[in-house]
Amino acid sequence: MTPEQPTLEQQIALCDAQRQRTWLSHFDNHDAWALGNTLYQAAREAGYPMAIDITVNRVCLFSALLPGASGENIDWVRRKRNLVELLGISSWEAGLMLEQRQTTLEARYGVSCRDFAPYGGSYPLQLTGCGIIGTVTVSGAPQRDDHNLVVRTLWAAAGQPLSQWQPVPAR
Repeated sequence: MTPEQPTLEQQIALCDAQRQRTWLSHFDNHDAWALGNTLYQAAREAGYPMAIDITVNRVCLFSALLPGASGENIDWVRRKRNLVELLGISSWEAGLMLEQRQTTLEARYGVSCRDFAPYGGSYPLQLTGCGIIGTVTVSGAPQRDDHNLVVRTLWAAAGQPLSQWQPVPAR
């Protein structure tokens, strides 16, 4: 017997719960380098041909391409990052919300899918006392894996116990 697939509402609630626990108390250029390197090592260990981008106040503080990643991955990073900057939620959660409302980016927000992508892999970088200061974005794995890689890394950076982290399920 397989476990029951969570509803869209349950998946969105999980994303919201993750977002509440991934606030950072401090973030500077050194933190961007450490976070980016952690993502790089995790992607390398998983064998993902990944592009990684950490942007704060629209300035790229970390960018890397693992072997096998290409310009296409860089473009996906741009599109996912644009969506997080627009909505302030993860690109995965944005995709879930669009699915729940049975609509598209174009119909709901009037933006082009050429410049915005509701697929997992971009996440708001949240600083306690400041709010959203930027984004952490990856592209190169299946979208669910992109999302979970970023969230798990931010979860640990925020000092949350990994034993309490729950990955988003396949949809």
